[in-house]
Amino acid sequence: MPFEDELGKVLQNTGGTFTADHRALVAGGLTRGRRRVARRRAGIAVGSTLAVALIATGGVYLSGGERADESAATPRLPRDYGHFAITAEEIGGILENAMNRSGIAVMKPDVESSGSTDAARPATASIVFDTSFGEEKVTLSVRRADPADAGVKKLLVCPDVKGSPYEECTNQPGDRAVKGYTEAGKAGGVKKWAVTTVSPNGYVIETSTQNVQVAGSVPPQGHNPRMNPGKLRHLAMFVDGSLTSAGEANAFGTVAPGSEAEPGDILPILKYLLPPRLKVGSEGASSSAEGHVVVSDGSGGETYIDATRWAVATMVDANVLPDGTKISTRSRPGSQPGVIELQVGVNRVNGLSMIFTAYNAPTPKSAKRGAAPLITLDELKTIALSRTWLTAR
Repeated sequence: MPFEDELGKVLQNTGGTFTADHRALVAGGLTRGRRRVARRRAGIAVGSTLAVALIATGGVYLSGGERADESAATPRLPRDYGHFAITAEEIGGILENAMNRSGIAVMKPDVESSGSTDAARPATASIVFDTSFGEEKVTLSVRRADPADAGVKKLLVCPDVKGSPYEECTNQPGDRAVKGYTEAGKAGGVKKWAVTTVSPNGYVIETSTQNVQVAGSVPPQGHNPRMNPGKLRHLAMFVDGSLTSAGEANAFGTVAPGSEAEPGDILPILKYLLPPRLKVGSEGASSSAEGHVVVSDGSGGETYIDATRWAVATMVDANVLPDGTKISTRSRPGSQPGVIELQVGVNRVNGLSMIFTAYNAPTPKSAKRGAAPLITLDELKTIALSRTWLTAR
């Protein structure tokens, strides 16, 4: 039996309060979600079968991929970029959590940070950590900005080679510039990488790393920084996902550094990203890798929406976005007459794979409740491509 048919059978055996105040939802969503999961666990044992099946299988086959419209996946930009409110503790926690997601084992970190309440003044953080070669430093700077501003766009333009302070500089897709250089051009000196990213949410995110030793240590050994440009790019994406378009930190990126995932971690993010018009009637989560809701329109229409994290996803006819993300989508008939299944699969460059499904029914195997799902395929793609998922543990 083809894998996607087996997946469909498993999904059919699974089944699942929203407030329009996203800030309040984020602030308490993780804690409330975990408590609800504990109470509901006995009632969603079948949902656990789904999570076990997904993890054991370790992959999903998505066919019928259609070209993703990037405009549909871009958050609606706020008109005012003048608001910025983030504490030193929040920006420091975001950097430490981002480092933990980068694949770098951070031992005995020394974190310094400063917050900001002025859109023109960056919030900053730095971390010094031990490596097998000695100590290394990573810095982060975030400030508010209009992505369309001409001055902001100049930040992504590499200078002329002649007279440039950089040994190399590249402009890359996804509003990103990468710069690298060695101090004074000397072999074995302090080596640095810097990545500038302009976020569609309205942030200039600057990350850098250097193989510098702190005062009193031995001179640099000439090794390259362990946080290479690719890891700095992932770090910037995590930071972007940890901030809201309104100019504030969200709870997903500022959880206690090093804390482990718990059942319900996916569910609050899914609820946070739902279009505000959708009202959640019921919800559930079988594990830290899955969460689902049933939304209604108040007139009898109901839609089941599920988000699941996968170990590996093999995608056919996937579209590749500028930042390297692969996305594949499909719409097909469900198991019951008139039921429509929408599905979006996403593979990110940092290894995160997720699949999102929606049915115009209260469960994947129920009779239809409405002519079509209450969420569109474009809206499901917007949810799937949100960088907030990078904060999920």
